[in-house]
Amino acid sequence: MAKLEQGILGPFRGKVGMVVGYLWRGKHVVRGYRREINYPNTENQQLERDWFISMVRFAATARQALLLGLKEKANRDQMTEGNAFVKMNKRCFGRAHAPAACGGANTSGLEGELCDYQHLTLSSGPVAPLLGATWRMDERQVLTASWERRTPLPRCKSSDSVHLYIYNAHTRESLLAASARRSDSTITILLPDHWNRRDLHCYLFATDTQGHASSTAYATTTPQEATTIDTLQSSPLRESAVIQQENKSIGNAITIATSPSPEKTSLGDSCASTMFWHIHPQ
Repeated sequence: MAKLEQGILGPFRGKVGMVVGYLWRGKHVVRGYRREINYPNTENQQLERDWFISMVRFAATARQALLLGLKEKANRDQMTEGNAFVKMNKRCFGRAHAPAACGGANTSGLEGELCDYQHLTLSSGPVAPLLGATWRMDERQVLTASWERRTPLPRCKSSDSVHLYIYNAHTRESLLAASARRSDSTITILLPDHWNRRDLHCYLFATDTQGHASSTAYATTTPQEATTIDTLQSSPLRESAVIQQENKSIGNAITIATSPSPEKTSLGDSCASTMFWHIHPQ
């Protein structure tokens, strides 16, 4: 039964016939009533559900980044940031029964597994994107992402905030580094000890002072970093790290840590990088 708060011509909450009224982000919204649907529990239907669940779980893990990168688009389309992410990234998640996904059949063996890392979208907006995005990691597990300080594109300001999102494909964990200024040209963050170079994917995007975002830039490894990754893939240290990771029980948790302040940049500024560690439930 609906509740009329401002008379018969005003907004309402609840069900009236086949219409439901509710409050969404401070706005009164009306939608059609959803009837219960019982689809046959076929194999293809199960795969479809697994594909969708995987996208929703990834969006939940990347929630902090999506609130920054997709807030404007979500408000414009009247949906949550998570729903906007799912709508924009369907092709990035593999489907075993859909050969067109990811340029071919899903060979991971898991329905819904993220397979197109380079085209993953975490942000959208009119702000100038970050060009020349790269990353490297030293022996202390300190990752440094960099980009071109000056961009020959409109809506590019040195005061723009730059955000770094890191995804570990092996452990399915993610980090969101503290923002830096576009003029800094680098972000530094301390990674967990059990992370290794080979499984990392880094994404960068910018936001201006009004909250508008840029498109997502997939950061590539530097030539030196790529050589290091190729060397570590077959090294005894790599095998030892994998064994330690498999024997370590992580559990479900959210940890917030702060890395030491990096060395001063060329601009003379130094800042500590805060990371948000989101662990996927297994």
